[in-house]
Amino acid sequence: MNRGVQIVVGLLCVARTVFAQDARLSARLDKPTLTAVTAIVDSARISKLPTAPLIDKALEGAAKGSDGQNIITAVHQLSVRMGSAKRALASNATPDEINAAASALDAGISVRDLARLRAAAGKRSLTLPLAVLTDLVGEKVPIPTATNLVLQLVRSGVKDAELAMFQRNFRADVDHGADPTVAATTRARGFVVARGGGATTKPPE
Repeated sequence: MNRGVQIVVGLLCVARTVFAQDARLSARLDKPTLTAVTAIVDSARISKLPTAPLIDKALEGAAKGSDGQNIITAVHQLSVRMGSAKRALASNATPDEINAAASALDAGISVRDLARLRAAAGKRSLTLPLAVLTDLVGEKVPIPTATNLVLQLVRSGVKDAELAMFQRNFRADVDHGADPTVAATTRARGFVVARGGGATTKPPE
């Protein structure tokens, strides 16, 4: 297949995807809401931001019975977070990384801390580290502690499989009544030490 044919096929695939997405939105949104959401999605596409999360956010709002203005606001806010996430992570961030970073911002993680994680991670994907960070914060681990723990795990060279194990063990500890900050710090310390790293941040007394 020559280069020209590949480009045409690629454009046709994109067109089919966009049509399918627009069809879903058309079926669930009233005309003013559809127009506004489509404009936000088109703007995101031009900015090379992932559009699927925006469409999913609009459909989620429709499924919950939210009014049009609330749906538009939610989609717009997500688009803004994704834009901030992409700037913090660098222009070559993947759609999954941008989406995970947007969720982290929504949980209260700062743009500065996203940039710190990007610098610490080097070329590795940040999708799972960001998901773990968001999970820790969602379980009431203080943001500075959660951020420092994930930074230390990343800097120590913990792989995604180990990070996923850390996340599972942490959740199990919390489900069994452990204090989230103590559980996260203790579990992180074990992985960092196993990697030859130093002590992790001590939880507040």
